Amino acid sequence: MSKKIYAWLGILLSISLSLFVLNKVYEDALPKIIEEINNGAIGAILTAIVTVFLLQGQTATEEERDKNLTVFEKKQEVYHQFLEKLKDIVEDGKVQIALNKDPVDTIDELKDLLFQLSYIQMHSTEETTKAIFERVTHLIKKMNEFMAAGEDKQKLVANYYASFSEELFNIVAILKNDLYKTTSNPIAKESIETLLSECDLFIEGEKLDKYEMQNYFWNELQTQLENQDLDIERKDFTQDVNQYYARARNRHRYYGIKIPVYTTKNGEMINFKVELDNGIYYGFLRNETMLDNPEQETQVINIIKTISPGFSNSQWWLGWKNPDKYALNFWTLDSKDFEYFKHPQRRTRMMSEYAKEITNYIRQFQVLAEEQQL
Repeated sequence: MSKKIYAWLGILLSISLSLFVLNKVYEDALPKIIEEINNGAIGAILTAIVTVFLLQGQTATEEERDKNLTVFEKKQEVYHQFLEKLKDIVEDGKVQIALNKDPVDTIDELKDLLFQLSYIQMHSTEETTKAIFERVTHLIKKMNEFMAAGEDKQKLVANYYASFSEELFNIVAILKNDLYKTTSNPIAKESIETLLSECDLFIEGEKLDKYEMQNYFWNELQTQLENQDLDIERKDFTQDVNQYYARARNRHRYYGIKIPVYTTKNGEMINFKVELDNGIYYGFLRNETMLDNPEQETQVINIIKTISPGFSNSQWWLGWKNPDKYALNFWTLDSKDFEYFKHPQRRTRMMSEYAKEITNYIRQFQVLAEEQQL
């Protein structure tokens, strides 16, 4: 269409210019009115030619803009679909491959991933495609290493998710830079790891062995009591725990951690003990040497009752009680607080609270004993 317009405008301009030249050669041979019409026509034709040029340039610009917009929207679609597909593929922690010749129900996730990468290649540069491919490879490698970690998964979970996030955010940064032509730096791995370390990450379904749980309890409690500056003689409870679960009747029990608390004026040692029957309990042990001094024994029992009326005396105890907050039955393993004990971060906090609770009773006893010059 534009070629025909240019042709007609060219013909009209040629005619008008010819008349203009003839009029000048033959000294105003044309009537004045025709000369004025012809001069106006020359201006109009030139204006029309310039207008056509401008319109054609504007049309070409609009066409290029529409083309770029279409390409941009398609790239957005492809990149988003790629991230969604990547999410679906890694969601179960593995990349599934169909080995059958005619897989009916099996999805070959690796092929899906390769096709998604081919779509990336179609819409981006070789450099971008290579960078994406490398990051996806690193992500899958880290995922495979984590899934193969076995019982060590819980220890590695924060670092794994930090590494996983690092690769994922790098992929997003590469796609964003290509899409919007801006420089975007991913969140640093260190920042992610610091954030995740505060999230109490826990792998559901991880099996906890009862031997390991009880050994952890005794070892960690000793560590926490040492942190409270209590004088304890550290012990390995492995043999006790093995014997504890060895048989149901007449089983090994009544073992635990003994803590020297106070020496009376008569030189008698009062000990605090954390002990296990079915569950955990603690208190102040009865000292056989006090049997000959009932007044002193009564004084000690009264001090303990002053600390907490929850303490009960018995044949073996000047005062004993169950823990204030957590109930752990290591024989039946069915107490509700074991749900907290299965969680690593909560378990650590639980042991710290145990130690502080015990230390608090011991310190209160020491203060009152000193005041009463026991």
